[in-house]
Amino acid sequence: MKHLQKFFLLALFVVIGINVFNTKAHAAETTEQIPIKILFIGNSQTYYNDMPSMLEGLAKADNINCQVKSITGSSYKLSQFATTGNAYNTKILNALAADNYDYVVLQEHRVNIMKDLESTQNAISQLKEKIDQSGAKTILYATQGDHLGRDFTINGTSIYYDNNTLQYYMNKNYYSLSGVFDCDIAPVGLNYTRCMNEYPEITLYNEDMIHPSLEGSYLAACTLYQVILGQSAYNNQYLPGSEYDTENLLKSMDTENAVKLQNIADAILTLTKKSITLKKGTTSSIGSTLKYSQENSVMENYNNTINYASTNDEIIGVNSKTGMITGIDTGSTMVMAHTDSGLMAFCNVEVIQPSTSLTITEGLLKLHRKDTQTYTTTIAPADTTDIITWTSSNPSVVSIDQNGTITAKKVGTSTITATTDSGIKLTRNVCVLLITPTNVKAVKASGKTKGPKYGNVKIKWKKNSNAEKYYIYRRKKGTKTYKKIATRKGKYKYYIDKNRKKGVTYYYKVRSVYSNSKCNSLKSKFTKITLKKK
Repeated sequence: MKHLQKFFLLALFVVIGINVFNTKAHAAETTEQIPIKILFIGNSQTYYNDMPSMLEGLAKADNINCQVKSITGSSYKLSQFATTGNAYNTKILNALAADNYDYVVLQEHRVNIMKDLESTQNAISQLKEKIDQSGAKTILYATQGDHLGRDFTINGTSIYYDNNTLQYYMNKNYYSLSGVFDCDIAPVGLNYTRCMNEYPEITLYNEDMIHPSLEGSYLAACTLYQVILGQSAYNNQYLPGSEYDTENLLKSMDTENAVKLQNIADAILTLTKKSITLKKGTTSSIGSTLKYSQENSVMENYNNTINYASTNDEIIGVNSKTGMITGIDTGSTMVMAHTDSGLMAFCNVEVIQPSTSLTITEGLLKLHRKDTQTYTTTIAPADTTDIITWTSSNPSVVSIDQNGTITAKKVGTSTITATTDSGIKLTRNVCVLLITPTNVKAVKASGKTKGPKYGNVKIKWKKNSNAEKYYIYRRKKGTKTYKKIATRKGKYKYYIDKNRKKGVTYYYKVRSVYSNSKCNSLKSKFTKITLKKK
């Protein structure tokens, strides 16, 4: 009986084990079916040799389900892809809406990244906004420079950059954009330079000395694979003639060269920060990480020590060994980390000088509709990098631009606040007044009086649709002070001052009155009248 019990228990455990195994297997199978989706946006540097499919092949060899799509145009710039109404822009928006991409790779034209960095930055800003909304992550594909270098016109002067110099500036500009947009960069062009120094026998360029050869595209795919998927291509089995090269893209490539290219792409230098804001006179440190496989034969030839340098010593000082940064003067520059194996990475640095005080010359302002006025400010110290941000508590009454110019829009009050980047705040009040009554006249009026020595005076004015009421003021000749003699509802535009003595000269003024007394108009110009004696 005990043997039977043991048998049944064993059988039960086996069944449970099988079910658990099947459940885990099913879960694994389900996980494998969820693809990592990547969208490439670029030009011929991307689509040459079907490079995106090579990345797909690398993933397949590592048993990673990866799906790649490309939207590319010959010689296209990112500004064209970002232009609303452009056919490619429409394709991009439709693709982002239709598929849940994990990554979108942006590749700029090699000339634009050098000659019109502002245009590139604007284009990335527009595209990245849509990419972020879709939930994908943006990757910048930093391409290679022209193999023979290139001529550029700078300030009217033609200057030639050889391949190494050109590639340095291209890398620097791409890393600058990476810092601005806080997105990762695939340093393909950098790896071109390293490969040409390490393996000059490998031809990375097409016959035109601009576009990639098959080997160049494979190096790009290996570099992108490392950055996007966090997986080194080192020892990857997506090689010429392998079972993973199902489309025969690598057919004409030498296997030994493919392995060398994997070795080049294996090493990567990254900084812990893509950008730093530093106060003048203070210090900060920049960390870095150098990763490569221990068996990498290329890296064995170097000491792989990371050194640091500033691209502008007048703005920041850098300890070349530790990466400690000191802000010397205000401005923007970069820190470069580099190794003797040719790896490099850049970090944007902005040195600022906070403000310590803020003054505004003007006090309470009283304006009329459509009036404008600019506040006069003094911000210290003189070299502060702080800017003043202006806000209005009631922008429908008083608007203000970022130059501190206010525009009165309608009757009412508003509080204007000036705030420096360092947090100093000052407030000023503005009253938009009712328009002072115009066309004020005093004329003789008919009507009963208390005797023949008296007459009636009619005070008239132009009606103000915003006035809730009017105050009427009077003085007589020989006196200096006007006294309020009446309040008239806003729907009226006259008042009868009864029983004024004939032969006496009377002076009158009118004021428009608002619900908020601070917005009452000024007193009008005076009008006078002398009722004649018979």
